[in-house]
Amino acid sequence: MANPPQSTVSDPASELAALLPFELLEELIALARAHGAEFAEVYGEHTVHTGFSLEENRLKRCERSILRGVGVRAVSGEQTGYAYADGFEPEDLREAARVAARIARAGAADGRPKSFKVVDAPAPFQLSEPAPAALDESRKIALLQRANDAARSHDPRVHEVSAALSDSTKQFVVANSDGLWAADRQYLARLTVVALALADGERQQGFAAGGGAVEASYFERDRSPETIAREAAETAVLLLAAREPEAGAYPVVVASGWGGVMVHECFGHSMEGDTIRKRTSIRATQRGQQVAARGVTIVDSGVVPFSRGSFRVDDEGTPAQRTVLVEDGLLVGYLWDLLNARLTGERPTGNGRRSSYRDYPLCRMTNTYIEAGPQAPEDLIASVKRGLYCKNLGGGSVNPADGNFSFQVTEAHQIENGKLTYPVRNATLTGNGNDAMLKIDAVASDLEIDGTTGSCGKDGQWKPVGVGQPTVRFTAITVGGTRT
Repeated sequence: MANPPQSTVSDPASELAALLPFELLEELIALARAHGAEFAEVYGEHTVHTGFSLEENRLKRCERSILRGVGVRAVSGEQTGYAYADGFEPEDLREAARVAARIARAGAADGRPKSFKVVDAPAPFQLSEPAPAALDESRKIALLQRANDAARSHDPRVHEVSAALSDSTKQFVVANSDGLWAADRQYLARLTVVALALADGERQQGFAAGGGAVEASYFERDRSPETIAREAAETAVLLLAAREPEAGAYPVVVASGWGGVMVHECFGHSMEGDTIRKRTSIRATQRGQQVAARGVTIVDSGVVPFSRGSFRVDDEGTPAQRTVLVEDGLLVGYLWDLLNARLTGERPTGNGRRSSYRDYPLCRMTNTYIEAGPQAPEDLIASVKRGLYCKNLGGGSVNPADGNFSFQVTEAHQIENGKLTYPVRNATLTGNGNDAMLKIDAVASDLEIDGTTGSCGKDGQWKPVGVGQPTVRFTAITVGGTRT
């Protein structure tokens, strides 16, 4: 069978298309189905990672790595066989296909794939000079040096600065026994700064980041190293004078942007198709029910421009799309990868993602966020007599089975009589995702999706994601603190 047209191959992953011609893909799929698997897939990848870090005014890390190889998946019912080969030696790929076939056995079957049809999905955005490719080593190091200088010069109380820049250029080809053939090329870059401030025996740190699927000019035009560094330094200095939070349950206002990590953790994981199919999620039986307050709409979208969680096609070749999970408080949809969609009779939503060719795909979020509401963000604070305004959240965790969550608040302010007063540090937010979203009583109009720095872990695999929301207000969340 002929290879796809040159116009299709030359843009996304042309090198891989040459290493994995249609004839070889057909052979590998047939081998993977030789023991009766009803579905087989071949995924080839070539990714270049670079990373630099600067600490104590010195360049501490400078690395470059290349990840290249092919994974083969064979599926029989709920049984999956997966094997991979490092590199593209045809005989190694054939052996990987044979191993996958021996794991997913189901009697005799016709292993011949359908004729391949190229997935012609539109790209959600275009990069003319992607940062990982357009910035050479010296320019990347210069960005770190600028960030370091800006953070240190911001305030004499800033004593230590750590700046890091990491990026990746990934290209992949995926083909399966249903006749799908897809390819994509993806670029990511991330600049992070941690500033440590010291005063009167107190030590506090601030964090800030920039990046995403961005152009090289992003670090000059949109978020310069100086901007990122100043944000980190300002937070560290501010927290030196912050007070411990008051413990108890009371109104909480969470800022736009990264505050959406609460929705990601509290809600998103419980909407992923594997937990829905297996009935291990509290959301598995809630379709059509009210799971959030009226006026709350929650979306997962792989087509947000320039975000870490966006792409043209997912790691199974399904085009990225916008999926509404909750509409006006009612649960209306779930997230599906190919395998779980097949087993449940659902349609895949572009949420099949894997860390690399060495991993089988899982059902994963992309960019998960609450849509904008009608209110002005300042009005959400003005109506609170006593509460907490959370400007930035840190790490968090949730149990998808029961919905219990806990989040660290990295920067907050006390609200008194509708105004922000003193800064607060070391606060935690705890509760249950099954009712927390029902406690939202106001949604502002200032939607911001943070696609700069998020990474999500699941079953040992990590993937870049975006999170977002407008400013939202909860009638009450339990705040952990030292004062009562």
